[in-house]
Amino acid sequence: MEKVETSLFDGVTDEEYARMTECFKTTLKTHRKGEEVAMPPGRVGVVHRGRISLMKTDESGVRTIFEQLGEGGVFGSMLGIAGGDTGFFLIAEEDCDVLYVDYDHIMKRCPNACTYHSTIVRNLVRLMAEKTQALSEHLEVLSHRTTREKLLAYFRLLAAKTHSQYFTLPFSQTNLADYLCVDRSAMLRELAGMHRDGLVEVDRRNVKLNLHKSQG
Repeated sequence: MEKVETSLFDGVTDEEYARMTECFKTTLKTHRKGEEVAMPPGRVGVVHRGRISLMKTDESGVRTIFEQLGEGGVFGSMLGIAGGDTGFFLIAEEDCDVLYVDYDHIMKRCPNACTYHSTIVRNLVRLMAEKTQALSEHLEVLSHRTTREKLLAYFRLLAAKTHSQYFTLPFSQTNLADYLCVDRSAMLRELAGMHRDGLVEVDRRNVKLNLHKSQG
């Protein structure tokens, strides 16, 4: 199986990866666009191809996007997603392949003393910390009261991550509204107003943030 490029396997050679797929009892499953992607308990999922959104619905049926996972993205209950919370689900944004790995096979002591076991455990711990940080950032964005404040908070976050006032949104506009927990039409009106006020320039998913004005 072709090696999946993901931070979970950082430091693992191609030869070790080939052995790992046997040792960890991995399986590869294909999901079509629009399908719900399985999130089995006790397994770590790695996006091999395509793009997946992690979502949650509230009691009113309103959905929020918590994360969008591209190739190499990792998900699972041990990475901060409550497996018992049926409100969480994954949707394939496009045709995708997902590699599933048993969590117990990662964590248990390997009888063959495979060196990559400890490497992957360290990577998994780091990923858990990164997921926690991403959740904290999302909550910080959602803590703002108005749609404009949420947009500016998120745009400032992306500008800081890319070290540039120019960046590309990881979401479509519909998914961005879900990520911010706002009405899409209201968000588009607010973006138009922000453009008139000289705060941003938006061309589909490409954004230019006027950092000077946006800090005011």
